Amino acid sequence: MISGVEWRPATPDDVPAIVVLQDACFEVDRTYREVESEIRERFEIPGFDAELDSVLGIAPDGTVLVSIWSHVPDTADTEWRGWADLHIHPGHRTPGVKEFALDWWERRTTERLLAKGGDLPKKLSHDVWEHQHEELAFLEGRGYRIERYFDELIRDLSEPIGSTVIPDGLRMVRTREGNPGDDRLVHNESFKDHWGSQSHSPERWATFINEFYLPDASHVVYDGERPVAHVMSMSYPHDFEDRGWPHAWIGSIGVVRSHRGRGLARALLNRAMADFKEMGMERALLDVDSESTTGAYALYESVGFTLDRRTMSLAKSI
Repeated sequence: MISGVEWRPATPDDVPAIVVLQDACFEVDRTYREVESEIRERFEIPGFDAELDSVLGIAPDGTVLVSIWSHVPDTADTEWRGWADLHIHPGHRTPGVKEFALDWWERRTTERLLAKGGDLPKKLSHDVWEHQHEELAFLEGRGYRIERYFDELIRDLSEPIGSTVIPDGLRMVRTREGNPGDDRLVHNESFKDHWGSQSHSPERWATFINEFYLPDASHVVYDGERPVAHVMSMSYPHDFEDRGWPHAWIGSIGVVRSHRGRGLARALLNRAMADFKEMGMERALLDVDSESTTGAYALYESVGFTLDRRTMSLAKSI
């Protein structure tokens, strides 16, 4: 494979070198960057054990050439999925190294999934950008099949933003002003009918409230004391230069089934976009299932979002 490489689990001390590897991959793959704090968060993910669930290929000079991480959620409602996080330096993407990396990840992730027991389906999953033709062909050759397309939508915030008014009898407050965890409850309930979505535990949800979370653009709607809708917003300043403009993300938006059709999602979207604009952002972005049956895609288009790029979710059962 790669002469002289040491293979061992990742440690927090390796994070700077992992960033260097992922930046080198980004320059070729044009996917997304991560900074040190994001990679350090992996060590805190519930159920993740770096000693068992990660491996690095390290050159004699300390350069990380290969980074392999097995991610399996700590809860599941309808199926268990293991997600891949594989980075191979562009100068070392030989067939042998690619096969080794995928073999290791599949073996460890299969072990973790089987340990969950029960009768829920168990799948190995990879997300691939539509422009990554070589990666797609490699995975299809290993038995993976495209299950779903997810679209990244973008919205120019210089365009007019619609009303943020909600129906009488309901109230919208910033998430931090409501009861802790109400946004998670709304997310879990509202995403029950979304393809592939599984509930988040309190521990997993807490990992999303990090330095990239935008508390001033995250809101919950209440009907009495019951949380019925929410929007969670994020921003990643290290992406601004690559994209060409400051921007923020709608990380999650959901309305419980009993309160749909009342304009809550539209009002929350508009509220978050107005918040983004006040912060100096020039674009808003979000991801959506291209085959969503909830009407989400049509809603996003109606408030000015358009397609920017697309990913594919591939999987195979174990």
